[in-house]
Amino acid sequence: MRSFDQLDWVHQFGDYEMFMYVQADGTDEDGIYIQLLQRNVQDGAEQWDILYDRRLSSATMELPFGPEDPAFEEAVLRHYLDDHPTLVDDEKTYLANWLKERE
Repeated sequence: MRSFDQLDWVHQFGDYEMFMYVQADGTDEDGIYIQLLQRNVQDGAEQWDILYDRRLSSATMELPFGPEDPAFEEAVLRHYLDDHPTLVDDEKTYLANWLKERE
């Protein structure tokens, strides 16, 4: 298995970026998360602001190695994406609804 590369879990579109990650600290907050950022450019300076950070799933998965292994996050996220092939489109829909609620 190749080592984890966070760029595998980043998707940019327009002025937005989605970033997936795993939290596995042994707490009730453990799970798979997605963070959505928005790019703002002012006077030529680019800034990325976090719009939201939400848990997609409380489940990770049983693996023969633990979260301290660099392959852990790769395996968990790859499995989640394989099981949820429409994740990017689903998240874009979620974002559109999220933004609409804030108008």
